[in-house]
Amino acid sequence: MSTDRKRAKARKDAGEAVRTLADAGRIAGGAAASTVSEHVTELSGSVSHGVEDARRALASAIDPGPVRTRRAPWILAVLLLSGLAAYAWASLLRRERAVDPGTPVPTTPPSEQQIHGKPVGQGPTS
Repeated sequence: MSTDRKRAKARKDAGEAVRTLADAGRIAGGAAASTVSEHVTELSGSVSHGVEDARRALASAIDPGPVRTRRAPWILAVLLLSGLAAYAWASLLRRERAVDPGTPVPTTPPSEQQIHGKPVGQGPTS
């Protein structure tokens, strides 16, 4: 073979090699891009979930939800205590008590001195 033919064949083989290498580069680049894209998507999803969890935690710390109060036991306790107090008052008011005779009422009318007191300027009479 002549050198011209060898050169032509080498050029042709080099062109095919460059095209094959370019195809391989495109395939490898596409695979790398898809792998990176998958990792970025996974990372984005985990970051998104983390950010959402942090946002919810912060929102619950700033503005907590309404606290459920159990009112029924307290209402029942107040009603029960009120009933007991009413029963105690009723039983105390119905109970018979001993009457205090106190100071007996005098049967004689009071004297003039007892009513008006001692006149001014007059001493006791002896």
